[in-house]
Amino acid sequence: MAALNPFIWDRPLDDPAKIVGMDAFAQQVALTLKGQTNVALFGPRDTGKTTFTNQLALELGRDHGPDAPAFDVVKINLQRVVSIPGFIGCVHDALSAHPDRHLRRSAQRQFEALEKEIGFDIKVIKGSVKSVARTTEQDAEALHAQLVSMRKLSNHLVVIFDEFQRLAHCPGDPLAVIRSALMSSGANHVSLLFTGSIRTVLQMMLEDSSQPLFGEAAQLQLPVIGRIEFLEYLEFQFQATSKPAEEAALEHLLNLTAAHPRRTQQLAWECWNETRPGRPVQLQTVIDAHNDLVQTIERSEFSAMLDLLISGDDGEVNEVRALQMLADRGGQKLTSRPLVARYGFSSAARIKPTLLRLQRRGLIDEHRGVWRIVDPFFEEWLRRSSPLADTYPE
Repeated sequence: MAALNPFIWDRPLDDPAKIVGMDAFAQQVALTLKGQTNVALFGPRDTGKTTFTNQLALELGRDHGPDAPAFDVVKINLQRVVSIPGFIGCVHDALSAHPDRHLRRSAQRQFEALEKEIGFDIKVIKGSVKSVARTTEQDAEALHAQLVSMRKLSNHLVVIFDEFQRLAHCPGDPLAVIRSALMSSGANHVSLLFTGSIRTVLQMMLEDSSQPLFGEAAQLQLPVIGRIEFLEYLEFQFQATSKPAEEAALEHLLNLTAAHPRRTQQLAWECWNETRPGRPVQLQTVIDAHNDLVQTIERSEFSAMLDLLISGDDGEVNEVRALQMLADRGGQKLTSRPLVARYGFSSAARIKPTLLRLQRRGLIDEHRGVWRIVDPFFEEWLRRSSPLADTYPE
């Protein structure tokens, strides 16, 4: 039988055998949640947060001892939420499509009882228009009742709010609703995990004393996958499908992707696809596949976004300048006088606010004082198209 390409890059992973280097962290987070401490998990987009929550759900389902029994998990994706009715719809979707049959049916019973009790139809709020318009306050009450009903689904429950920062600008004070419904008396058996790709927004929601969730979650950073672990994973997957990879090819692959989870899987997929069965994956295969992938950025959302920014106001044009500077020069000494002039900033004082704007867009991140572009292929595309890259020695 022909082997299937073992690498997956266009969706989160749910096969534990394909999830790399997160076992210890998953256990740490699971035990924290089972100890009734809420957790906020940061990580730039496409770096594996959703894949991690899939592994975490498996870890939470394990019995870790008398004080840490198996927990049920409900994952609510908030990526497209812009209103309280949208939030209600996301909760409904998460429960009506829950993989555990018993929990799914229990949720259906809870919703039916809830609709009879307070006289609203979730499906109507979610997808159509009532003859009598509802107010934001009424929608907030409906959400509160919906979330309270979730507490009855399990004696040990973790609720994961994915892309939680979306609620920062949602009208109707959804954070106060969550606090009242899932973090008050009667909810001691419920723990919450908030994940977010925009670190500054998520931190604001948890560290601002005026916010309803101030100080209510331990803040953790999604760890970087260890290079050796990733190397061994790639080596095994290529070998097991009769396309062994040369050591130089594997090393260069990880150098090009900086062990970025999605891009590493994507480049490995391309290399596997371009190698005939029984033949080794060679260094040149990796180089050619990487060149092809970087060139596709020209037709991607990144290119379209740059075109939009470059035609915008001065602040948006500065974002393009900062991205180019990061790609060309790296993330240190960004306010040096030669760099400020070379990339067209009016003053060094403009750089820090510009970096923060790009961070809020999820395009760059900062670690220990060093800024970097999150996506290594986007960074390489910018560098290759720059008239300033590698022109002036540092």
